Amino acid sequence: MRILGVRAAPKEASFVVFCTEERVFKCVDVVNIPQTLSTPEKLKYIRNSISDILREYLVDTAAIRVAESTSKNLNIDRLYIEGVIQEAFASSNVAQYFTLRKKSICARLGINTAQFNDNEIKGIRLSDYDTNTKEAILSALAVEK
Repeated sequence: MRILGVRAAPKEASFVVFCTEERVFKCVDVVNIPQTLSTPEKLKYIRNSISDILREYLVDTAAIRVAESTSKNLNIDRLYIEGVIQEAFASSNVAQYFTLRKKSICARLGINTAQFNDNEIKGIRLSDYDTNTKEAILSALAVEK
């Protein structure tokens, strides 16, 4: 099974494609959103990029780490991007997709929120990655069967 984990930010979307059989990452990358585009064009760009990733890597399951609903610093661009990514999941051929917040990721991984920032979870070393990529990885691991 191949799982796509995504974490959106206002100017980019970090993603990983995790192969559960081999327990390896087929891809760890970032989709940089061109800032010269208008908002609708940015959203089209990210949707097309995510759709391409889903097709190229034959993804079975997808998960996105979304902003906390109680966050005081909600960024509207991030929310737009998260919505478009979720729509791309829904319009694709993935068998299932998940929208996850920090608590649901922790619950699925069997960890507490203090362990969310640990350097290793489920045998995967996270210390080599930036925060957004770590959250994309944790999203993918959280939906692994």
